Amino acid sequence: MNDLELASETLALPGLRASVDKFIGWLERYGDGLSHDPYDLWGTRYGLFSRRLYYAKNPLGVPLVAPLLLAEILCPSVRGLFVGKQRYATSDAQLALAFLNLHTLTGEARFLVRAEEFAAHLLRTNIPGYSGHCWGYPFDWQNNHGLWKRNTPFITATPYCFEVFLGLHDATGERRHLEVAESIARFVQNDLHDTPTSADAAAGSYSPNDYSQVLNASAYRVMVLSEAARRFNEPRYAATAQRNLNFILQNQRADGAWLYALDHPSERFIDHFHTCFVLKNLVKVNRLWNDAAITQAIAKGYEYYRRELFDAEGLPKSFTIQPRTQLVKLEMYNFAEAITLGALLRDTIPAAFAHAQQLAAWLVAKHQLADGHFTTRVYRGGWRHTYPFVRWPQSQIFYALTNLLKAEG
Repeated sequence: MNDLELASETLALPGLRASVDKFIGWLERYGDGLSHDPYDLWGTRYGLFSRRLYYAKNPLGVPLVAPLLLAEILCPSVRGLFVGKQRYATSDAQLALAFLNLHTLTGEARFLVRAEEFAAHLLRTNIPGYSGHCWGYPFDWQNNHGLWKRNTPFITATPYCFEVFLGLHDATGERRHLEVAESIARFVQNDLHDTPTSADAAAGSYSPNDYSQVLNASAYRVMVLSEAARRFNEPRYAATAQRNLNFILQNQRADGAWLYALDHPSERFIDHFHTCFVLKNLVKVNRLWNDAAITQAIAKGYEYYRRELFDAEGLPKSFTIQPRTQLVKLEMYNFAEAITLGALLRDTIPAAFAHAQQLAAWLVAKHQLADGHFTTRVYRGGWRHTYPFVRWPQSQIFYALTNLLKAEG
């Protein structure tokens, strides 16, 4: 019996709930959603400049980014000298969704109150100027496509907010929550771009400012528009969702995998949590569509994922092929997404659900700290990064554990 199996033997349902309660205590003490972030230093002028040179393959790029990498590994708390804590829409949304899960499980009003509080923060951080409510990140982001300015709305952030307001409407019956969700759907339909990839398929863009072909971005868009088409009886949403879905299905490789993106050579990789993003959104979509092609894609995709993105012990690997410079041995974000995916697959791939239970037990046993929060990552050699970022991966782990509790309940 390996460590995963031993951990799952010792963590029954009451133990998982105790872990969740312990985390909630930490969250309230830490700042209740306010947090530093992995991108804090990279979003400074120095960080943006060094990263721009690095992506341009300038010889100065590596020596300039090296101090930031060392600071992140050896002394992540140094960021507090340069930047303050902020709110992040993705973490506020995932915290709200976790509290909604707990409200569904227990019927306790206090959890609904907490979800409402995080939803109120989301309304205050909504980005104006688009067809509807939308969210991004409060930092500048330098990547292969150039500089994406802070408060650019992203399809990878906005769908979690969509699920929050739908969940609040379902829990309370209040029309105001449904109106926000309907507004979000207008943004997702009207302000993102479609790039045709075949006669009946198109990639949905990452933001209103690009024409990228990122697989998980299209998967998030399909999820939102599929649900919105049903809720709001809007045929345009269904038509757009179908074209984006075809893009995903047509670009699944013969072995079941999806590349991260198709439009930039450096983004043609296969990694753990982006694969989870594609799969979990397809699972949610197929609950509405019940389509044989989606079912087959999920089964084939999960088979690849389970075979290639876990090590011999059953622990998540970050990449199918590990980069030579990969410093991280275990990324806890991967655990969170694997647990959520397994919870979603409970009824269709029981082995995925059992594996999620093992991963949750191992995570709680090995990496929940005394104060209630979780290790961020483990570097090669065993060095643990324990400085907490709510957006990465504390909110994801909290949401994942409550997804598992809900699936078990």
